Amino acid sequence: MKIIKDIHEDEWSSITNIGTTVHLKKDQIIFRKGESVNKEVFLIDGIVRGFMIDEDGNEKSTSFFEEGEFMSTQALRTKKGVSLYNYQALCRTKLLVFDSRQLKDLLSEKKKLSQIGKAIKERELTRLMNRDDCLMQVKAVDKYLKFIAFYPNLERQISQRYIASYLGITPVSLSRLKKIMIVKTDNN
Repeated sequence: MKIIKDIHEDEWSSITNIGTTVHLKKDQIIFRKGESVNKEVFLIDGIVRGFMIDEDGNEKSTSFFEEGEFMSTQALRTKKGVSLYNYQALCRTKLLVFDSRQLKDLLSEKKKLSQIGKAIKERELTRLMNRDDCLMQVKAVDKYLKFIAFYPNLERQISQRYIASYLGITPVSLSRLKKIMIVKTDNN
């Protein structure tokens, strides 16, 4: 993982010591929109999806978090700590869950640990900018290419309907798009 690759074992141990390990089943909801959330999450193993439900009851994927990443829920909740999105495990998932204040205090104690906090915020900003960039693309193919560039390992691991909802297209459109791309690749 980009954030913790250069961290010393004793520094990582100081972080894990304040976390609680949580095991989730596939499709289990971690946090629901509207719930008060004062937790930060590190994915030890698995994939988590952030999503919202529109006024017609349709789920819209907003983000994906992979093994070895922090889910910075702080960026995805109100100032009063209310979650703006739902979060769901897409497979069997193992998490380290932290009290937000306790983790923030620990990360501000040492220079190396504060760099981790900064890297978490930068990754979340990049994730949000990627989402915006995907939505701003006019062509579905451009949205899809942005998605696979940002999430190169996810396509074969999660349902195509989650990817389609992230891109703002139907699963049928995504399937057609992928077939067209395969044909173009084979013809080159």
